[in-house]
Amino acid sequence: MRPGRRKVALVIGAGALKCAAAFGVVKVLREHRVPIDLVVGCSGGAFCAAWLAHGGEEDADAAAERFARGWAGAFDEVDHRAVLSAVFPRLLRFHKAVSIVRDRRINAALRGFVGGQRFDELALPLQLVATDFISGEEVVLSSGRLFDAIRATIALPLILPPWELDGRMLVDGGVCNPLPLNLAIREGADIIVAVGFEDALDTEFHSGMGLVRQLTTLMVNRLYRAQYGFYNLTHHAETLAVFPDIERRVGLNDVHMVPYLVERGAQAMSREMPYLQRLMDDTVPRPHPGRTQP
Repeated sequence: MRPGRRKVALVIGAGALKCAAAFGVVKVLREHRVPIDLVVGCSGGAFCAAWLAHGGEEDADAAAERFARGWAGAFDEVDHRAVLSAVFPRLLRFHKAVSIVRDRRINAALRGFVGGQRFDELALPLQLVATDFISGEEVVLSSGRLFDAIRATIALPLILPPWELDGRMLVDGGVCNPLPLNLAIREGADIIVAVGFEDALDTEFHSGMGLVRQLTTLMVNRLYRAQYGFYNLTHHAETLAVFPDIERRVGLNDVHMVPYLVERGAQAMSREMPYLQRLMDDTVPRPHPGRTQP
């Protein structure tokens, strides 16, 4: 890193397939030659984070297309016995690791995306977040195989089985920390580009599940905003929120929407580029507006 230059971190939050928009964000950052010193990822954001930390040799559009090819159909293999065991636990021996989807396809897709890479082989420092399924604690993954770390942080509860790593049963990082700004803060980032993903809200409801989905969306969206607001006010770094405007609902199997998502990510980053460039040009870290100088 050039002496006097401010340390820049890219944090990509949880959002399942919506996280493909992060490839569009990176595309714009590259076009404007914004240097990234640290990458943090969570849940679906781990794919783009790992690709970028590896060096991102292919362009962002090609990487997003490869991501979409691997994701396609990965959630189609339903484990009917597991579903029935949740309904009839005594009869079918319910297990705490029950999930709706068999993970064979997503595991194969993940191996195709990262191969046998390890954290210590990456070009940039990378940290991924998972959740301890038993204690609820945040687990930071920054060593070992990338496959294990990404598989752990994308383990959507009830959708994919938890992933056991170092004696802990791990699930989706979005459960405990959907926008892990704290990791970039801990590493001393001066500027944090925080990419978050809110869900679109429904205006009509035709079933009880629709009401449950709306309630879940409201809670997750508020958690995202609250977490960003808290860290933005309580530390010295400049935190730039990049929340792509995704006006449609995006399901796990909607891979045809990846080009749309990449475009939305690029648009969101382009809107924030003038401010980011001003921050980059300012080589002296300024006091954060949320703090009083001693």
